[in-house]
Amino acid sequence: MGLLGRSRRKGIPNEPGLLAAAAENPGGSVAEIDPTYIDDPNGYVPPEAIRGAWVVDGSGKLTGEYQQNPRHGVPQDDFSKLTDPDHWLGWLGDDPARAVREGIEESLRAQVADAVVEWVKVLETPRFLTGGRPRSEDEQVIQVTRAALAVPFALSVRTTQHGRSVLLGGSPGRR
Repeated sequence: MGLLGRSRRKGIPNEPGLLAAAAENPGGSVAEIDPTYIDDPNGYVPPEAIRGAWVVDGSGKLTGEYQQNPRHGVPQDDFSKLTDPDHWLGWLGDDPARAVREGIEESLRAQVADAVVEWVKVLETPRFLTGGRPRSEDEQVIQVTRAALAVPFALSVRTTQHGRSVLLGGSPGRR
């Protein structure tokens, strides 16, 4: 997780849920999730929604040490796993991340008209498929005939009727 800023807090919290989680993670840590950004701490939690973590000793008890998360704050889009691989995405336009985000938003708004996507995170390197055939006049040039993309993602969407939901998916896009 890369949490920095270890410090001692006054006293060890006496919250039953936190103590139970510590008992299940001897030698590890227990994250403190910010409910401002995440309603269900048992689902996907973006790194920015973690305030910090309590250090747990080898017997499953809180040590009193707390590691603050320097990245804590409003979750942001993260499309780096989409755009970092050296794969041609020209069929998505000049901004592949925007094209994928807009495709997801469009799909959600087709289901609920007032859906607002708060953030999108690409969780794994997408699967790419690009097919083509040589152009008859120049065998060195390939004409793309099909392209597909499967993007494993997590996102937060808010609607008037349903509030916030964190969704996981594998957005297959094809053109």
